[in-house]
Amino acid sequence: MKKVICAKDVETLIEQGKSTLYIDANTILTPSAKDAAKLAEIEIVEGAPPQAPCAAPAAPSCDGAISSDLIYAALKALYERGMLDEFLKDIVSKGYVSQAVGGGKIVRGNSVKMEPFETGTPGATACSQEVIGKNDGQIHSGFFEIDQSRFEQDFACEANFHLLEGALNITINGQTVSAEAGDVFCVPAGAKVIWEATNYARLFYSRFPQSKG
Repeated sequence: MKKVICAKDVETLIEQGKSTLYIDANTILTPSAKDAAKLAEIEIVEGAPPQAPCAAPAAPSCDGAISSDLIYAALKALYERGMLDEFLKDIVSKGYVSQAVGGGKIVRGNSVKMEPFETGTPGATACSQEVIGKNDGQIHSGFFEIDQSRFEQDFACEANFHLLEGALNITINGQTVSAEAGDVFCVPAGAKVIWEATNYARLFYSRFPQSKG
């Protein structure tokens, strides 16, 4: 019979001051347990522990919910390890709210805080926020806004754009095209691009950085 590990079991580990959860082929780890372990930085290790403690009894049931007590215990564990300041700084520096989902994540669009984008052109106004980055996978994505401005940009890597709001003229390697909300376009690696928006334009992009090595 397989042993089920849920969020409550992770909470018990945190209260015991443990930082490692050992599992084997007969262990079922629920999604809420994985999220709780990640939040408290509990390492999940496949195999037997160095010492042979008695196996923890399996919980009779698990509804998958993360309790407020568990969140408190996780934050307390981070505080006691001197990592709470770094944890909070990371949340603030992200500029958006996200949630881990099945090995990926969801970003709440209404939480995204845009940051100034350096255009290199005096008087040109633009901002951006990358919400999917190098820690998430090979494709980096985010939001890009231009406000009544014209400026040039050199592209080191390939990128795709979806114009969400507004309209703009985009010049790629000397060829200009007008785009409006709903249009999708791609920019090749090494391209020289000129952005021109007479009003406001908001885009979502995905770029593909070249791997090194």
